Amino acid sequence: MGASQINNSQGGLSKGALIDTDNLVSIRHLAKLLPIHKQKKVLNEMAGVHTSNLRGRGVDFSEVRSYQAGDDIRAMDWRVTARTQSPHIKVFREERERPVMVVCDLRASMFFGTQHAFKSVLAADIVSLFSWSALNNGDRIGALLFDDHHETDIRPKPGRKQVMHVLHELSQFTQDQQPADSVADTQSNTSSASSSRMADMLRHTRRVTRPGSTIYFISDWQDFDQDCERQLHQISKHNDVVAINIFDAFEKNILPLGSYPLTDGKQRLQLECYSKSQGLEHQRAFEQRQQTLKQRTLKLGIPLINLQAQDDIITELRKGLGLGQIAMGKASASQIDGGKGK
Repeated sequence: MGASQINNSQGGLSKGALIDTDNLVSIRHLAKLLPIHKQKKVLNEMAGVHTSNLRGRGVDFSEVRSYQAGDDIRAMDWRVTARTQSPHIKVFREERERPVMVVCDLRASMFFGTQHAFKSVLAADIVSLFSWSALNNGDRIGALLFDDHHETDIRPKPGRKQVMHVLHELSQFTQDQQPADSVADTQSNTSSASSSRMADMLRHTRRVTRPGSTIYFISDWQDFDQDCERQLHQISKHNDVVAINIFDAFEKNILPLGSYPLTDGKQRLQLECYSKSQGLEHQRAFEQRQQTLKQRTLKLGIPLINLQAQDDIITELRKGLGLGQIAMGKASASQIDGGKGK
């Protein structure tokens, strides 16, 4: 799948089942529509209308110098003052490069999709958008990419070369990395292992992320339990966290009665849906998972953005990041059409 297969109807994002580096590079022009350094903290509707500024950039110690009239006494360096018997203050400068960490869940459940793109492909596009946007703002970019058995830890660094490294590593995650003994065995193994896997990756994020970072956690949030919630709470104490929830229309809706072919790329089976009550049960289970996730992120004060592949992704991300509306017809149309293949 190459750059020529960019899906214009979805705002220039990728389509299909494969994460492709060329696709991720070719959507970099869309990052101009997501100036993440201007984002607000937007909590969901359960909290009412609520927006606030994120922490913003930190400050680094620069030097100690003699006190001058008008200096802030709160910056006084009392140790140097006592040693020299002359008032001195600490001078700080604004941190020029803020760490942006993108955590992307690529477990087996993400390699699924029925409309436009797999959840994994959409997640990779969002990683790309945030990475290019961070580059545009001069921030350092890092990533933690993980599936059921492997993880790739990329510590934050500035520059285009770093973004390309993240995108290349993303493209290495394919469904072939998942156990392929059988569809049933894969689902069973994933269910038993993933509940601790996500918590482990949150612990890893907590260990490697520098306080004051902005963290985007992109996942379908399968097996998000109390242990995961505790880890996310600890992370959010010292960092700005945004939760991106990816789901597919097939997971959300009651299916029309019938038989549906499913494949993992190697094997094929038929999903028989001839019971309306079964469809209702499926929908209720999905809604309950979504409601639980919404309540937990609200309790933690973490913005939650829900996305599915057929959404207008740029508009939904801007809304979830508190960036407001944009004149898409004038601003983005030329960027989308003109940015392909660059």
